[in-house]
Amino acid sequence: MRSSSQDESRGFLLSQAFNHIRKHWLTLLLLVGSLVAVNWIVTHKRAPGAVTVIEAQGMDMTAMRAPVGTQPVSIDLAQPGTLGGGTTLPATVEAFSDEDVVARVPGRVSKVLVYPGDKVSAGQVLALLDAPEYAAEREKMSAMSGAKEAEVLSADREIAHHRNILSKAQATVREATLARDRARTDADAAALELRRAREEVATKESAIREQEALLSYAEKNAARKMALYKQGAVSQDESQSAERDRDAAQARVRGAQSERASAEQAVLIAEKRFTSAKQMVSEADAAIEGAKAEQGQAEEGIAQAHADASARKFEAQAAKAEVASASAFADYRELRALGRGIVSERVVSPGTPVMAGQVVLRLTTVNRVRVQADVPESLANSVQDGNLVEISSGAKRGKAKITSVFPRVDPAARTFRVESIVNNEDGHLKAGMFVRMTIGGGESALSVRSKAVQLDDSGSFVWVVRQKTGTGESDWTCTMHPEISLPGPGKCPKCGMDLTQRQKGGSLFAHRQPVETGRQGASRTEIKSGLHEGDQVIWKGLDDLIEGTPVRVEETSKPDAEPASISDMSAMPEMAAHEKKRVPASSHKTTPKVDYTCPMHPEVHSDKPGKCPKCGMDLVKDEKSS
Repeated sequence: MRSSSQDESRGFLLSQAFNHIRKHWLTLLLLVGSLVAVNWIVTHKRAPGAVTVIEAQGMDMTAMRAPVGTQPVSIDLAQPGTLGGGTTLPATVEAFSDEDVVARVPGRVSKVLVYPGDKVSAGQVLALLDAPEYAAEREKMSAMSGAKEAEVLSADREIAHHRNILSKAQATVREATLARDRARTDADAAALELRRAREEVATKESAIREQEALLSYAEKNAARKMALYKQGAVSQDESQSAERDRDAAQARVRGAQSERASAEQAVLIAEKRFTSAKQMVSEADAAIEGAKAEQGQAEEGIAQAHADASARKFEAQAAKAEVASASAFADYRELRALGRGIVSERVVSPGTPVMAGQVVLRLTTVNRVRVQADVPESLANSVQDGNLVEISSGAKRGKAKITSVFPRVDPAARTFRVESIVNNEDGHLKAGMFVRMTIGGGESALSVRSKAVQLDDSGSFVWVVRQKTGTGESDWTCTMHPEISLPGPGKCPKCGMDLTQRQKGGSLFAHRQPVETGRQGASRTEIKSGLHEGDQVIWKGLDDLIEGTPVRVEETSKPDAEPASISDMSAMPEMAAHEKKRVPASSHKTTPKVDYTCPMHPEVHSDKPGKCPKCGMDLVKDEKSS
């Protein structure tokens, strides 16, 4: 039954399908024809390089790199050289420092030990003042300081004395505590012995009462036996036996009484021992209290002695400070030089009274001098701390460095001042002397062509040529399928495109190198940091360079034979334009022009539309040129 019903259902569905096909046969025919036409077009009319959907899904887009061409550039070698002949300016020699030797205390000049022109050293005594009151004050303060030191020693001895007392009191407390403990032990033992003696007395008294009861019975029995004997009722032996029992009872009573007396004597002895032990405990307690009182007094004495000693020490320190102050004032009678120099002037003569603060001598430091020159403001950008200069005086010349550039320009003369500290051990340069300062004369510095130095928001930089590491070998690959690698030209086995040559290593590329610039000449700029001697710096062909752009060196230039002087820098319009030029950090744009290129082969360029000679695709307008 189930099989027949299924056959009927299947037959019904087939009939329905045939009916649907008969009704829509034209639509189905058109659909099949469209699929066949599309398949034929995709297979036979697909542009070279196009891929199917399946191929596109299987491609690794992260591994694809658009082939780029090499950009021709001209390079300049970074190397040391001079930037100009320098600028010579008049300069004046100033003393490195002037020192006024002044009297710090009032007195009379007793001796002047130097004369103008004499060389002096640091700490040397130059003059003496007669001021005996300061010496007397120093002696007085020294004596007072000695007395205070003696008081400090006395206070320390007092502390030691009280500490000795404290130690003895503590020892006494320990000994009295031990004695009290022993007395308490003896008292406890005496109390125990007394209690036992009293118990023994009670026992003896009980024994006496018992023996007295027996004695009473024995006496009555002996009297009765005697009466019966007299009556003849008992024998004489029985009467005598009763008498013996009576006598024995009497003896036992006397023995018990004697033992009770011995026990009572023991009680008395125990009571005396107990009383003596309690007395010893009381005496030990009293000794402890006395020792503790002495200990407390000793501790109070130590605290007081410490306070006194602290006060004495403070007084001694104050006395030492007064001694130091008095000694300083006494030493002020000797006028000394603070540093090396030459005596330039003697203001007062021996025997002249002076007041505190009055100048006695003047010194000038000559082992180093300051050479100052006024520089035209046009050189403001090229003169800075550390620049080498040449100082000339007559036939003598010497090298130095600019140590200070004054920040203010004279509005009238339009100059600013620079200073160079020069060693002058032989003393040939004298304060006030006229000399000449040559700035930038013959200085050697690492430099490159100024056109190579670019500027953006992050600072100055240049493009240098770098060499990729590799074997230098090449293969042929497909632009769409970079995994293809063949030793020679041909067609891609996957898409049929023409294979292109691929360099495996050793090619040149452009690298962006930040630099720190310094002085500038007419055509070259000093590089302070960022480059090394011999680095290949691109100065021509900078347009469209980005990090990693392949380049081809067409020209290697040499530095100009006669670089311009620094002083001519501001007059050169091309340098002024370079100073104002600002470029984006990533690229350098040129004048736009219409250019057509292949999407698959960007190295192909044309100035008009057409077909790519490699793949046959239509050329498109390059967005960079529009």
